[in-house]
Amino acid sequence: MASAHSATPAQVALAWAIRRPAVVAIPGASSVEQLESNAAAAEIDLTDDECQALEAASDRFRPVGGPAALPGLVRARFGR
Repeated sequence: MASAHSATPAQVALAWAIRRPAVVAIPGASSVEQLESNAAAAEIDLTDDECQALEAASDRFRPVGGPAALPGLVRARFGR
């Protein structure tokens, strides 16, 4: 979807988020390049079908938590 809009996945995600009702997106930027990229996301015109596909993907997402997340946290923190 991102390539169809000549955008990055992050830009598409932001474009989708700001299109949703009752959502206020507060994207962070640590460089001028990121700021410009975030601003460009407002110009992406997602179709209704694309928004529905992103909504469906969002509904299926389940963050990893609990014991399943521990090995990754241990490796990240302690390099093991």
